Amino acid sequence: MTSEYPSGSTTGTYWTRPLVAQRLRDEFSGSENLSAELFKELTEKAALSGVPLEHLLVDRGHVDESSVLKVLSDITGLPVVNLAEAGIALEVVEQIPPRIVAHTSVMPIRIDSGVLILGTDKVREVTEEDRLRLLLNRPVKWVLCTRGDIRESINHYYGIGLKSFLGLIGSGQRAEGNADETGGEEGEQRANIPGYLEEIIGEAVRGEATDIHVEPYEDDLRIRFRIDGSLCTVSLPEGIEAYGRSIVSGLKVLGQMNVAEHRLPQDGRFTFEENGQSYDIRMSVLPTPHGEAVNLRILNRVATHLTIEELGLRFDQRAVFDRLVLRPHGIILFTGPTGSGKTTSLYAALESLNQDDRKVITIEDPVEYQIHGITQLQVRPDIGFSFAAGLRSILRHDPDVVLVGEIRDPETASIATSAALTGHLVFSTLHTNDAVSAITRLIDMGIEPYLVSSSVQGVIAQRLVRRLCSRCREPHPVDEGVLEMVPELRPAEGESGIMYRERGCPHCRFTGFRGRQAIFEILSIDGELASLAASRAPTHILTEAALRQGMRTLRTSGWELAREGLTTIEEVMRVTRDAS
Repeated sequence: MTSEYPSGSTTGTYWTRPLVAQRLRDEFSGSENLSAELFKELTEKAALSGVPLEHLLVDRGHVDESSVLKVLSDITGLPVVNLAEAGIALEVVEQIPPRIVAHTSVMPIRIDSGVLILGTDKVREVTEEDRLRLLLNRPVKWVLCTRGDIRESINHYYGIGLKSFLGLIGSGQRAEGNADETGGEEGEQRANIPGYLEEIIGEAVRGEATDIHVEPYEDDLRIRFRIDGSLCTVSLPEGIEAYGRSIVSGLKVLGQMNVAEHRLPQDGRFTFEENGQSYDIRMSVLPTPHGEAVNLRILNRVATHLTIEELGLRFDQRAVFDRLVLRPHGIILFTGPTGSGKTTSLYAALESLNQDDRKVITIEDPVEYQIHGITQLQVRPDIGFSFAAGLRSILRHDPDVVLVGEIRDPETASIATSAALTGHLVFSTLHTNDAVSAITRLIDMGIEPYLVSSSVQGVIAQRLVRRLCSRCREPHPVDEGVLEMVPELRPAEGESGIMYRERGCPHCRFTGFRGRQAIFEILSIDGELASLAASRAPTHILTEAALRQGMRTLRTSGWELAREGLTTIEEVMRVTRDAS
C-alpha cells in the first residue's frame, strides 16, 4: 500500500533544536520585519520559557505561519498537511487516549500502513517521539499542521478545555453529588475551574461567538455557542457533566453573583481579556429543574463598523443604495428581524454622510458604535426620554441627517414623517418581512398614505446568510427537480451548474460555514410605486409594481450567492422563508 504522505524522517535523529533555530535565523533574521537583534532576543526568550521559537516568531507577527511551516518541512523532510483537505479518521481518534493528546498537543489523523500519523505544530524532540511510540505501542510519523488546525481538531474530537478538565480530575475536585451547595468545598478550591472557564470563553471569543449557553440536564451538560447567528453545540470532554454545578458556580463568581442562591434569576457582568482586547461579558442565570442555565453575551469594546463598500451590495443594488443615501430629504427605512444587520448598514450609510458640511444626529437604543463627528443620543424611557421626545429636540438643533434607531409607535412615525417633509434626511428601522411591507406598516400606524408616498424615498430589507467555508466546501450538483422549482438556480449558458455544500473542517470549527454575507432587497419609491402607495394599494400590488421596476427580492439575491458557491440553497431558504 502506498503512503499518502511524502517520505521523511520518522525519528528526531536528523534535526535538533539548535539546527532548527539556525535555519530559522538564516531564513528570516535581518528581514524587514525581523532584525538580527530581535531574532536573538526571541531565541533567548524561547530558551528560557520553553516556548518553541517557531511559535514566538508567529505570535509576535514577524513571520506568517505558512512560511515557518515550509522552513520546518525543509529541515525535517516532514510534509505540511492541511487538515481541511486531509480529513481525520474517527476510528483513529477513538484509539488515542485524551490525556496523551492534552499533554502533548498532537492530533491523531489516521493509520497509514500500520504507522500512526500524528499532526504537530512544531518540531518534536526525538525523546518525545520515543515516549509516544512506547505509550501507544505502535510506530508513529509526524506531519506538520497549523496551530489553529491542531487546536480546533482537538476541541472538536476531544472537547474544548480538555487539558483544564483533566486538571479538574487530578486536582481532587469531587463530583456533583458531594459538592457543597455554596460551592466552597476544599476540593473545588483546588480544582482548576477558572482555567477551564477561561478556555471555554476564550474559544468563544476566538470563534467570534456572540453568546455562550450553558444548559444543564438531568444527566448531561450542554454548552452551545452562537456563531454567525446560529447556535452550534460544542464538544466537551467526556465526564464533564459531573462538574456542571462547579462550572456554573465559577461563572457566578466571575459575574459577582450570589453563589448560594439557586432559586431566583440573577444578572451580572465581568470583563474578559483576549489577545490584548477587552470584552464585556453580560451574564444571566435562570433556575431550572436540573440546575441553573447560564447565558453569556459577549460584547467587543472595540468592534468596528463596515463601510458601504464592505456591505456586499451587488453592482445594480449599490447604485440604487447610493442614490437613496444621497437624497437631500426624505425617509430611508431599513427593515428586517433582529440580527439581520440593519444597524451595520445604517452606520455604513451614516459614515458616508459624515462630512464637515453636514450635521448628523442620532437617537438610538442603545448607541452601539461611537462615530467621531456625529452627535449620538441614547433613549432613556425611565425618565421620559423616548424616541419621539428625543426626535422633537433633535429637530431644534438644525440637523441635516437624523437617525432614529427604530420607529416603534405612531408618534415617532408622525414626527419622522414631518421631519422628512421639512427638508431633513431621516434614517430609521422597521420590523417587517420585506421592503414593500414597510409602506403598509406605516399606513397601519396611522400615517396618511399621501404622506407616506411623499416622504418615504426608499426601503432596504436585508438578511444575513452564512458563507460556505472556502477551505472545505465541496461540489454538489443540483437536482433537476430543484431547478424546475427554482428557475433562478438554473445555470446560464457556459456555466457548469455545480454548486457547493458544507462539509466541516478545523478552519470553520467543523460547521461548514465561516462568516456571513448580507443579501438585500432595495425598493426605490417613486413614479408608479408612489402613486400606488398614495392610493392605499395592497401589498401584493405594490410588490408586482416593484418587480416590474427591477427590484431584486431577498430570495433572488440569495440564489445568486448560491450559484456563485458562496452559500447553500438551504441557507438561503432558511433566512428568506418569510420573504417574497
